[in-house]
Amino acid sequence: MIELIALVLVGVALLTDILLVIAWLVNFKSDVDELLEFPKVDILIAARDEEGTIGRCFDSLIALDYPKEKINIWVGDDDSSDKTWEVIESYQNKYPHIHGIKIKEKITAGNGKANVLAQLAHLGKAKWMFITDADITVPNQWIKAMLGAAISNELVLVTGTSLVEGNAFLARFQRVEWLYATSMLKVVSDMGVQATTMGNNMAIRRDAYEEVGGYENIPFSVTEDLELFKQVKKRHATRNLFSVEVLNKSVPQTRLMSLYIQRKRWMRGAFQLPFSMLFILVVQAVFFPAVIGLIIINPIWGIALWMAKWFTKYVFMSLSARKLKEKLSIFDSFVMDWVSIIFSMTSLVYYFWPGKIKWKGRTY
Repeated sequence: MIELIALVLVGVALLTDILLVIAWLVNFKSDVDELLEFPKVDILIAARDEEGTIGRCFDSLIALDYPKEKINIWVGDDDSSDKTWEVIESYQNKYPHIHGIKIKEKITAGNGKANVLAQLAHLGKAKWMFITDADITVPNQWIKAMLGAAISNELVLVTGTSLVEGNAFLARFQRVEWLYATSMLKVVSDMGVQATTMGNNMAIRRDAYEEVGGYENIPFSVTEDLELFKQVKKRHATRNLFSVEVLNKSVPQTRLMSLYIQRKRWMRGAFQLPFSMLFILVVQAVFFPAVIGLIIINPIWGIALWMAKWFTKYVFMSLSARKLKEKLSIFDSFVMDWVSIIFSMTSLVYYFWPGKIKWKGRTY
């Protein structure tokens, strides 16, 4: 009986990845649409203790292939304890479309990013608002590609793709995890399931943002981007985009404990995902203990099915990486699959461990 249960669980996980590959090949929707108009845009950035990363973010935004006179970059310094404000000042003194704001008031239910973005949104007047993070670099076609897809398909909110960069082992692990997660989001989005967004790579039409009351009037959440998305999707269609033109690059978490804290925060939002997306995540989570048990009971079947599952997942992620003009090594795919076993199981323990979430010097 135990062997049969393990076999069924492993088989379902393998079938899930096979279906992801088929859906990717058959149902992938292109996200490259020509932009025929160039509306004004506001770019909103919440920054807290980002002196080491915000400069590279500004440099990428300055290099955007979009009329400079139609861009305003609003960056809120959220009570940083380092030299973040000095960096912001140096850029705004040089570039007139960069505007730094010291955030002192609290207009949302909680502190943090939502409070900053809520105040920055009031300062801008453009029809479209773009939201990213201070540790992100954007491609130079970012605005054109995001707006092209949104306007052509009559969407009020679109989400780009994000990957972690870096050559360190922990960075490569995060890159593989992000590639798999964002690829799954694209698959379910193309199937018409509006799952979630990412607050480091989002464009939203101002009237849709104001329609839901903005960050100050939606329920407080440590995953503020998901909460905004949930309110918007009740009224409008959204889409997750997947192309090199909308691919942002993020600085990795460099310490294992920081990564656990980040994932605990994200897992709060994961349990609010639609059933289809949550089902895929649960299937992936139960696969590893099931396949280990199967290998112990029946080594031949266990190893054969695990190898088939890993190879199918590798094919899926390789197809995804190719769309982004990125490379995925077989070594990283193979090794990180097993690292993911340990990290996923320990992350679940850490999630249910009593205690609040501490993120960027604040407790939630």
